[in-house]
Amino acid sequence: MLSLLANRGRLCDTPSRREFLTVGSLALAGLSLPDLLRNRAHAQPARGNGFGRAQSVILLYLQGSPSHIDIWDPKPDALAEIRGEFQPIATRASGMHLSEVLPLLAQQADKFSLIRSLGVKPRGLANHGASIYMLMTGYDPSNFSPTGLAVPPSPQDPPSMGSIVARFRPAVRGTPSYAAVCGPVKEGAVTGVGQNAGLLGGAYNPLQMFEDPTQPLRLEGFSLPPDMTLGRLQARLDLRGGVGWISNPSRTIQDGLEIHPTLRDFDTYYEQAFSLIESNRTAAAFRLDREVVGRRERYGLTKFGQSCLLARRLVESGVRFVQVNWPAGSDTEPEIGPDGSWDTHRNNFPMLKNWRCPVFDRGLSALLEDLHLRGLLESTLVLAVGEFGRSPKIGSPTTNNVGPGGRDHWPECYTCLIAGGGVRPGQVYGASDRNGAYPRLNPVHPYDLISTVYHAVGIDPAVEYRDNLHRPRRLVEHGQALLGLF
Repeated sequence: MLSLLANRGRLCDTPSRREFLTVGSLALAGLSLPDLLRNRAHAQPARGNGFGRAQSVILLYLQGSPSHIDIWDPKPDALAEIRGEFQPIATRASGMHLSEVLPLLAQQADKFSLIRSLGVKPRGLANHGASIYMLMTGYDPSNFSPTGLAVPPSPQDPPSMGSIVARFRPAVRGTPSYAAVCGPVKEGAVTGVGQNAGLLGGAYNPLQMFEDPTQPLRLEGFSLPPDMTLGRLQARLDLRGGVGWISNPSRTIQDGLEIHPTLRDFDTYYEQAFSLIESNRTAAAFRLDREVVGRRERYGLTKFGQSCLLARRLVESGVRFVQVNWPAGSDTEPEIGPDGSWDTHRNNFPMLKNWRCPVFDRGLSALLEDLHLRGLLESTLVLAVGEFGRSPKIGSPTTNNVGPGGRDHWPECYTCLIAGGGVRPGQVYGASDRNGAYPRLNPVHPYDLISTVYHAVGIDPAVEYRDNLHRPRRLVEHGQALLGLF
């Protein structure tokens, strides 16, 4: 059944959209398409220093936050209660050392750089929610409580990085601009912190596919039911377009008609749903079974590994921004298995050595190698980062419950891997102090990192947009692109 006009309902950014479009027996939301909302816009002109070199972005978001000291920034000369159990190993980049738990990435170090001086003081306590919000949106979480705990996403939130890229660097028709895979961003009972378009409007939310990619993905939402043709669907869309406007105190003028802003967004849902069904590029990208024998195994037959492979395929299909979220939530209890949490308040070393790092090492090293061999790395900016680091002293509580062998939250200093998109490989940008506690050289705020992403894809970080109350808003609250990386 396909319904384009149903009973009247309140037009808003909620499930009431289901009153308006059903393809097959699934609502548009069931198609995972209504979150795929964006309008056309133009990129800024090229400016040198790496500006606009990246055509796409892959953000590997390690929610829960790995220990920078035990992975990216080893401190072999520190005291035992700081340096931990792992030894540093040399890499293919001169002068860069990683922890022994990343042997595969050590062999790919000539393809990436490290920023070892990220640091921030989040509003309230050093909890996941506030740090996630800042990393994803480029704004301080003024709506959070003094504890820093997350609040549910709101249409009044500043837009996420992916939504900004979708707004200013949209993909071609028939391809989503912003996709999120592997798992939702979660802190406790709150899902989606800093992930949506917020003030930009629902038309720039991500296409989400959180099914287990180690299993065949259900792609019914990208096709029409047997009794429906594209021609019939287009006719119904044209009919809806002829009557889909209402007068409202919050309105804009389009072609001489008063158009409710949410209707304008909703029209974009229809346009995007139709174009995705019309084109088979995105659906084909999700067909991991079409990879050559052995490649899926190279990435690792895990949720994270297969999601890294899926990210490569989505970029090949033209998606501008792909976010791969680590499958476990930001503050879930660390457990054995490939999908457990990075939030190692206890048992940090066995968790990293036996589970977290082997999965991450295999997935990311395969992604970098695959992008390089396909000639895609130069045009694809790749980042791997958590919302903060872990405390230098093992088993020493700061603000949270820390058990034996654990490390606490530590937003004051942490590390980000960055590759491709014009970034010169093999660099170590900035440095932490002897204990990995605070930046020592070239301190970098997360907002500087976000500005660097925008710069790489050809968006001036100083650009302003108008929110839903027509107020000017900056893309990033403050910060500058790290031009020394390019």
